[in-house]
Amino acid sequence: MPSISDGVMVVVPLVYKLCFKDLHEIKTMKKLLLYLSLSTVLFAGGGAGCGKSGDPQPDNFTSLTGRWEITSAEVYAQDAGQSQPRLLGQFGAGLAYIFYPDGSYDGCILPGSDWDNAGQSGQSGSWNCTTNKPGRWQLNVTKTQGTDIDDGKLTLTAPTLSEPFILEKLYAGTATSGSTKVTVLIGETPVKTDAQGRKSWGEYHFTKK
Repeated sequence: MPSISDGVMVVVPLVYKLCFKDLHEIKTMKKLLLYLSLSTVLFAGGGAGCGKSGDPQPDNFTSLTGRWEITSAEVYAQDAGQSQPRLLGQFGAGLAYIFYPDGSYDGCILPGSDWDNAGQSGQSGSWNCTTNKPGRWQLNVTKTQGTDIDDGKLTLTAPTLSEPFILEKLYAGTATSGSTKVTVLIGETPVKTDAQGRKSWGEYHFTKK
């Protein structure tokens, strides 16, 4: 598997909590993870940072610029005819994005984390990050509450990503963690429905650093 030193970062989270009912759910989980975790390819080098006219561009909101580290991600499924979803998988910290004002971004992996199955080299606790700004990000805001983003959509693309990575129902604003106020980013991937009517999606939680 390539590492970040090869100019390519491949990200597939390692599942530490799974709640499958049958083999079909395992297959559903695997397919969903290909979409959820950008596991095809997140970042690529070799001139990948050169923008094209069709690349997504950021809107006028600047609150997403900076570094965001994931605190948790959950994968859910809801069977046809059921009113409540079930937790399929849960992942911890170890993935980060750095969004720049020009609409580009870098990505980071923490070696040995849930998001590292490529054997990223480096000292434990030290992040491996791209430096060539290979990806593009776009933020579309549909609702605000004061200075917080109360609803919106974040789209990430990369040159070798087969389809955009999208977070909907986006919230970005201040939250309280104990006695400390932090800036959080929370969003859900679009719902996917299989042939049996079973729906699946993921929810991501980030904190701004």
